[in-house]
Amino acid sequence: MQIKRFAVKGFKNFNEEVVLDDLGKIAVIHGENNVGKSNLLEAMQLFFKLLSLNGLDQDGFEHKVVDKVKFGSVIIRFSILKERLEDWGFLPTEIFNLDSSKPIELSAIFTVSPEELKQAAIQVLFPTSEVQVDAQLRYIQDIQGKTKYQVTQKLGELSQHHDVFTRDQTHSIRLAAFWARKMSPQQEATDRFVLIKLDRHISVDEIEEKTRAIIPQSLSLQLYDARDSTDPSISQKWKLFVKIMQKFNDILGDGEFVLTFKRQTNRANLAFDSTATRIPINLLGSGIQQIAALIARLLMSNATVVAIEEPELNLRYTLQLRLREIFQEIVEDPAGPQQIFLTSHSPAFEFGEYFYAMRKVNGLPHIEKRPIKEAGLFTQDAAISPLAGQKAPLCYVSTEGLVKVPDRICEMLGLEEGGGVVFVERKDGHVAMLTDDQFMDLFEEEKEEKEEEDSEVTNHG
Repeated sequence: MQIKRFAVKGFKNFNEEVVLDDLGKIAVIHGENNVGKSNLLEAMQLFFKLLSLNGLDQDGFEHKVVDKVKFGSVIIRFSILKERLEDWGFLPTEIFNLDSSKPIELSAIFTVSPEELKQAAIQVLFPTSEVQVDAQLRYIQDIQGKTKYQVTQKLGELSQHHDVFTRDQTHSIRLAAFWARKMSPQQEATDRFVLIKLDRHISVDEIEEKTRAIIPQSLSLQLYDARDSTDPSISQKWKLFVKIMQKFNDILGDGEFVLTFKRQTNRANLAFDSTATRIPINLLGSGIQQIAALIARLLMSNATVVAIEEPELNLRYTLQLRLREIFQEIVEDPAGPQQIFLTSHSPAFEFGEYFYAMRKVNGLPHIEKRPIKEAGLFTQDAAISPLAGQKAPLCYVSTEGLVKVPDRICEMLGLEEGGGVVFVERKDGHVAMLTDDQFMDLFEEEKEEKEEEDSEVTNHG
């Protein structure tokens, strides 16, 4: 399953509809702070949560078909929906525009494979692989002034001419619930969509842990369970984690990540096992710890779609570029999620030909596809356009000191894997860019000249 189109209106600062369209396996969203990037990912999270309500008939909400002509549709009046919203972290006073009483409108078009339909136990032949689901959350009050919520969901199939066909209501409910949650006999139901926020927590267990380890104990236990799982689809996630982390052996040395478990304390411990010693994860560099934690969360979520806020946090640019390649490898592997959404302030995370630029137009959030060559204009590291014309190689220094040079020059300077550079003003007024080693060589030349001068003075004396 992949999301091909997502639209939101009425959620937080989205007074007008905002649309992500023509989505691929990896979608990168750039934009300045406070424009609504995080809100967009949270809207996706709420959408999947609302769909999951369709699988909770035992809790006693009412199903009612409201439109038999075009949609398999269902209205849910749920007596404890307010509590559900709060449990999910969506406080009604924060997600609704209560002054105008506008509903939250969410819509998505998915691609659905025959295998997924089979897993959902739905014996319906769809004319195409694309299906549209709409969800609407209303904030209402009854006669006594008590707050209530109403969820309306619509599901329809898109034909080649985008007509919508009627289907049995039960199939609609089961399919929508399946989209929201994975339901497999080998494992407990898990969310299809997971949002990894800036604090990197994706579960209550992590938040409640008293320690501030970058890789909390609950995550280590998930890795341990995956390693020993009898379900190949789960154990493969651990194998993929080990394979991915071996990409950093040039930093860590020869070896691989392993897990140990102490029965006395019921604690799992992640460590790097080298030829010489076994190093606990908390003794490695913070950058490696952060990457290991991010990859572990991405895989252990068991989600089909994963959204990540600012994966570049606290990572130097060369590690950000590696992380981009890792995301690409993970999304292509059957053990990883099928789709990844990223919000970022770094120009390192670019895939394909386009990215999604988010900005305010007339004070309202607006999003559009832009060519990746413009990514620098929508990040904090905005580029200065080259004076020699559009075909000139892009080379600039950001306000934060990040130096961007063409790949050809990086190769000439021996900086393919990254490294520092120094700008030196020459006597003729031009400025030269030197690598750290070249810069240090200048001091060697000065030292040699000084020694020659001292030798001349001595000889003259």
